Amino acid sequence: MHIELLAYTRPNPALDPAHLADVSDLATIWNGQSTYQENIIEFAGRVCYRSTHRMGTAANFISARVREGHEDIIEHIVITLRVRGSDAPLRWRMLNRHCEVTQDADGSWVVSGNTRVWLDFLRRGIGTEALPILYAIAPNVYAEYAADAGALSLPALAEEAPVDLSVLRPAERDGMRVTLLGYTQPLLGDTESRTHHGSATFLFEGISRACTHQLVRHRLASFSQESQRYVDLSKGGWSAIVPPAVAAHPEAEARLAEAWDYLQNTYRDLREMGIRKEDARFLLPNAAETRIVTTMNFAAWSHFLWLRAVDKAAQWEIRAMGQRVLEMLHAIAPDVFAEHWRVYEEQFSEQ
Repeated sequence: MHIELLAYTRPNPALDPAHLADVSDLATIWNGQSTYQENIIEFAGRVCYRSTHRMGTAANFISARVREGHEDIIEHIVITLRVRGSDAPLRWRMLNRHCEVTQDADGSWVVSGNTRVWLDFLRRGIGTEALPILYAIAPNVYAEYAADAGALSLPALAEEAPVDLSVLRPAERDGMRVTLLGYTQPLLGDTESRTHHGSATFLFEGISRACTHQLVRHRLASFSQESQRYVDLSKGGWSAIVPPAVAAHPEAEARLAEAWDYLQNTYRDLREMGIRKEDARFLLPNAAETRIVTTMNFAAWSHFLWLRAVDKAAQWEIRAMGQRVLEMLHAIAPDVFAEHWRVYEEQFSEQ
């Protein structure tokens, strides 16, 4: 079996740490002490604990999470390999449904999986020829195989078509921020293959729990969300997302502000009584602001966009978020998202 690297999650080229100091805590990604891919993984984990200020301070942060079995954060990096000389990938899709396996025109197999999928395969003794590549991209994810990984310099990959970087910069609107952290788009011959093997990772900020309740219904995805179980949300610890209809109604807005103030004070009182955060959070409202790192392949993003970005029946908050996602995905993969873009321009471009 011969294995070669086709693609893996690369940085959004529009993200410049020198220009991100005032944009939330995004610049802390570059404080990580590993590859950019593992920096995304650590950042996703620290978003959950609201500890991004500690990026890069614990060399074993990722490997410790893997040892504990908390492996959801390693799903945000996707690696695509080409396999020649074996039909083994036919079976891989049956063993782990979270990978994508297609056959190319030359008879070779194209396999995409996140680093958790590849870790599962290694533990099954599958695809071990890929270990040097996997380890070079994410050494802490595969720390248990360090003795067998060897040293490998990753090959230069084919250049993608130029992208308008202005479209890929963090997009802010009414307190919501959508940031493309990274993406992968193997240069395969047809749109269908690129749809199933391309992927993108976004950070969503300034959105409500009501919004993320809808987002996580798209289950062919990976999510790392700020935890109300571990993060203390006493008075001042969270902001509320105000629906436009409420903001336009002064009396309604005043009543909601009164209710939220009461809930924050009650949360603080429960904590002072010794109630654990995981129990005090039961009174927090859907309006509570949150952050979430989300990864999907282009096929899953396509489904999300049809339901949330270009459907006028979609709820206002997730529709606004989805439209920012569509703008960025269309910039990097215009053929994959051409039809979504056509409908969006016809229905929403004047908003």
